[in-house]
Amino acid sequence: MFKLNERLRELRGKCGYTQSQVAKLLNIDRSTYAYYETGKTRPDVSSLVMLAKIFNISIGELLSDESRPKAVAERRILNSGSHISSYADIQKNSSHIYDLAPEEKELVGAFRSCSTEEQKKIIEYISNIVIKHGKPLEREKK
Repeated sequence: MFKLNERLRELRGKCGYTQSQVAKLLNIDRSTYAYYETGKTRPDVSSLVMLAKIFNISIGELLSDESRPKAVAERRILNSGSHISSYADIQKNSSHIYDLAPEEKELVGAFRSCSTEEQKKIIEYISNIVIKHGKPLEREKK
């Protein structure tokens, strides 16, 4: 039987987030998010969409009726344009969110929750800051 609360708890743990960090990204109280994980309440549709972005998975993966969710890792695009798809490739080639400092996790979660246009603006803004300090930021050309 599908249990969203267990899925949320597992995904949050795999990403290394605290309940407070996820709640802050959702703009809700920690206790509200804790209710999601205990099954007392369920997130609304907009919160589900945001959770999928934060955990870097599709809404389908978040809501799928599987006994265990797929690996949570960054999706990377290879130079050839193909996606890394096997779990072994992901393990070898991606940095995991749980390896980051708490502030970095918060930044990644906030970035993931933004629209594509907002993400472009954030990258541009950060690039300008880095360039001002004499350290050009190398970005992949798309």
